[in-house]
This record gives sequence, C-alpha cells and structure tokens, in this order.
Amino acid sequence: MLIIINEDAVYVSWISRHRQGFVVDGTLKTMRKHLMLHRARCSAIKPHRRARLTTAGHIKACSVDAVELAAWAQEQAGGVLTACRECHPDQEDFTIDRSLAKHGLTRLGAEALSYVLELAVMYLDGEESRFEPTIQDIGASVGKTAAQIAPAIHRLIEDGYLESGAPAAANVVPLTATIYPTPKSLRTIPAFGEMFPESLDAELKKLRSKL
Repeated sequence: MLIIINEDAVYVSWISRHRQGFVVDGTLKTMRKHLMLHRARCSAIKPHRRARLTTAGHIKACSVDAVELAAWAQEQAGGVLTACRECHPDQEDFTIDRSLAKHGLTRLGAEALSYVLELAVMYLDGEESRFEPTIQDIGASVGKTAAQIAPAIHRLIEDGYLESGAPAAANVVPLTATIYPTPKSLRTIPAFGEMFPESLDAELKKLRSKL
C-alpha cells in the first residue's frame, strides 16, 4: 500500500500503472468523516491540470487490494470507507470501455488498449513525463504477466490498434519494446476522432519523441 501526500507525480504514475487497483481519496482534516474508495481508473479521481490531487491537505491511499485499504482506514485513519457511486469498487468489476467494446475487442484486449490510450493522453496533456509502456507494463496494469498479456498485444498489433517501437523477430515483439497507439486506436477517443490526419500524425510524433 502507498500513502501519497504532496507528491502528485507519484500518484499519477501509480494510477497509470495499476488500472486494476484502488484509491482512497480524502483530506487530512476530515479523514475520519470522509474517505471515499475508488477504482484507480475512476474518472472522479482522474488527474487534470487544475486538480488538487495530493496537495492542499489532500491525501491518496493506493493499493491493489481494497481489503487492505479498508483495514488501513479503520486502524490508521479511524474511519470507514464509502464506495464511490460512479465506479462501484465494492462490486465485482464486469465493466469494459464501451467505445472499445464496439470494436469487437476481447475484455483483456480492451483493457490493455485502454491503458495505452490513457497513458498516451496523459503524456500529451503534460500530466505524465514519459511514454514508454512495454508489454510487461501493460500486463502489470491489468494484473497479468507479460506471457499472459502478450497474445492480446500481438492481436491488437495485427488488427492495427497498436504498434511496436522495435522490429519484431519471428512475429515476437520484444518485452522491452515501447508499445504505441495507432491513428486507428486514437480515433476511438472522441477528442481525437474528428482530427485531420495531419494533426493526428503530429500527436503520434509527440509520443515518439523523447524529452
């Protein structure tokens, strides 16, 4: 479990790499009265430029185990968690990104692609300092090993949703190669869907540029 105070960059990095995890959102002054449990990918705690994530008295407790967070809330913070009504972290997760589901992707494929796209958007918006997701990173974000996620990544590459930053040998993508979205996958995001091809290509070039 990770308790984050005054470290927005650490928080953004954690939720971008633990999509299957959970986050307790609260403030230092009202911790006992207001501790909200969210899924790590919940839009209510999604970073944006004006958000006070872990500053100004805000605190985030992060873990891949919701039970661990509930125990922390009771023992350390002296409070009880309230489940977010938007992402329902207290219920079994059967959700899948609807815009991606329309493309006939498997659940695992949609989760993997969603992770890459979210990380890309965060990088392009200046909320993430680097964009270097590998097969290992993608697997970890959805609770899978590299071997378990690799077939889904290869299928997404074959279907034109992702591409590797390194040449594949015998149709095997290196586990350390950066995985990039393609124009096809970026267009599943409304903000990119109406872009002219030239503008979309410019956004992809930003992803490939090393700061």
